[in-house]
Amino acid sequence: MIAARAKERDIQNLLKSNLDLIGQSVAFAPIKDEYIVFSEFPLGNGSVDFVVFTDRSRMDVVLIEIKGADFPFVNSDGRVHADINEAAQKIRERYAYIRSNYEYFRREVHSIRKEVEAGKQRYNSLLGPNGYLHVDPEKDIDIKGIVIGGTTRDDMTESRIRHQLEIDSPRIKFESWDSWLRKNGGVGGELCDAYAQ
Repeated sequence: MIAARAKERDIQNLLKSNLDLIGQSVAFAPIKDEYIVFSEFPLGNGSVDFVVFTDRSRMDVVLIEIKGADFPFVNSDGRVHADINEAAQKIRERYAYIRSNYEYFRREVHSIRKEVEAGKQRYNSLLGPNGYLHVDPEKDIDIKGIVIGGTTRDDMTESRIRHQLEIDSPRIKFESWDSWLRKNGGVGGELCDAYAQ
C-alpha cells in the first residue's frame, strides 16, 4: 500500500481491521505481546486515530496520528507537508487536554485498561497475546505521540527535518511511512507480507 502511495483512508481501514500491525510494532509497544490498541479513541473534544497502552510499571499511552502515503513528507520547497503539521497540531491539542485533566485522564485510562483486560470491547480494542499489562494503576502514566505520514524523497534531508521537529515538539516522534517501515522491519515486512497472502 505504501509503495502504491495509498491514501489516508485506505491505510486507516487496513490498520483498523488489523490492529495487531500496530501492537506488534516496537515503536508503539516495546514489550512483546503486552499492549492494548484502540482506534478512534475519544479524547477531549475529538479523537485520536490510534492509541496504544503498553509498557511495565508506569503505563505508556501512545497517541498515534496516521496520514496517507500519497504525498512527500517534505515538499520540494523544503517545508514539511501540511498534513504532517495538521496531525502534529492535533496531538498537541490532545496533550493540552490531558495536561488540564491529568488525574481524571490517568484514572480513566486505567479503568478502560481493566475493562479490556476483563474481556470488554472498548473503541475497537485489541488486547495483546499476554492478555494483561503489568502496570501499576497508582503510578503516573507517560504520554507519547507519533505522527506517521508521507513518503521519503531524500532520506538525509528528511532525517534532519524530522530531528528538528522532534526538538521543537519533544513529546512527538515523526516518521514518514518509509522511515517507519525501515524501523519496524518485522511489521513492515514479514507481518505485512502475511496479510497480503
